[in-house]
Amino acid sequence: MAERNIRRIALRLLRRFEVEEQYINLVLEDEVVATLAAEERRFLTALLYGTVERLVTLDHVISTLAARPAKGMAPHTKNALRLGLYQLLYMDGVPDFAAVNETVALAGSRGERGFINAVMRAAIRTPEKFAPPAREKDPVRYLSLTYAFSEALVRHFLAEYGEKDTEAILAAFNETKPLTLRVNTEKTDRVTLLSLLREAGYEGEETPFAPHGIRMRESVSPADLPGFFDGLFYVQDEASQIAVAALDASDATLAVDTCACPGGKSFGLAMDMKDGGTVHAFDLHESKLPLIREGADRLGLSSIRAAVHDGSSPKATLCGKAERVLCDAPCSGLGVLGKKADLRHRAVLRTNELPPLQKNILAAASTYVKAGGTLVYSTCTLNRRENEQVCLTFLRENSQFRAVPFAVGELSAPDGMLTLLPHLHRTDGFFIAKFERIG
Repeated sequence: MAERNIRRIALRLLRRFEVEEQYINLVLEDEVVATLAAEERRFLTALLYGTVERLVTLDHVISTLAARPAKGMAPHTKNALRLGLYQLLYMDGVPDFAAVNETVALAGSRGERGFINAVMRAAIRTPEKFAPPAREKDPVRYLSLTYAFSEALVRHFLAEYGEKDTEAILAAFNETKPLTLRVNTEKTDRVTLLSLLREAGYEGEETPFAPHGIRMRESVSPADLPGFFDGLFYVQDEASQIAVAALDASDATLAVDTCACPGGKSFGLAMDMKDGGTVHAFDLHESKLPLIREGADRLGLSSIRAAVHDGSSPKATLCGKAERVLCDAPCSGLGVLGKKADLRHRAVLRTNELPPLQKNILAAASTYVKAGGTLVYSTCTLNRRENEQVCLTFLRENSQFRAVPFAVGELSAPDGMLTLLPHLHRTDGFFIAKFERIG
């Protein structure tokens, strides 16, 4: 299939993302995509994900060069320019002439072709016109346009972390994210799996903190790796692995994962428990439970019991019986903006809505913990209102719990709370807190 047709497919799918507000990974499940050759699929995926990731900057370029806001343009014209400018500005493998010509070819009329051609060629000739403002003049807009995040998100990170760390966080989100694996210790170990991967021509390295993780040195489909269909590993970011390791379920016989889907933390708990005892994996949505059940089957784990249950309301039959409880609460997702390009534009700082829900879910999860048992609260967001403040409120209102220090590898949390930052730890942005029931 010619590249021009790939770009037409991208144009149609980008419209679905924008108009129908579908997540980009779901958009790419379109039946036409499945018919493409591997190289075509890679080009399409890179083009779509990259364009969505850089929308803030691309729309600024369009608005500047066209002398009118991109927001008010016809969707077909705007999206064709977004795709073309992404190739021109960010895809080194696409020559300028190809980016211009193939984008012009997407136009539906002579007038549209002339307009698109003029904007694309202006981007080549006069890049200084759409350069971000000087950092000293407008730091928020500078960071927003340089790293392609909304100004609202930039202001949030500046308030939480200051300018230096904010820029480092945003830059880290824009880096390529290699695959991270969690070894199935019921079937193999990290050294053996690393050797198997290397024999097949894949390079990986031990994760620096999580004891059973492997970080691949290149982006690759998990199913292409040796051992996938034998259940020797599953995909899990190191931050999530650290949260499971912090719970330390090796001597537990009963564990509860209150918001379990897609199941990675439940799998880790089951492995730490040597697949003995029982791991109750609850989720609010019945439609998501097959992810847990199919994953457990592939990994050969028999101790996981997946069921529908609302995390904000405890299941009475399990109250006071679990040695280990994991509460990975719903959150704003501000720690995974590098993997979920959609969230750059759709993430809402729901600081009034989410913390009360998170407090309720954490309080409900705590009722499962038996005396002497431990509870871990985690989120994949970088927002103190959803993290530290939720935990401090929980401790004030639940005197039978205390925060306890923990360590995973060389990471330590002497006060029982740990924030992982993408530019410092090379993980998702993540928060982990550990509590013990003392009465």
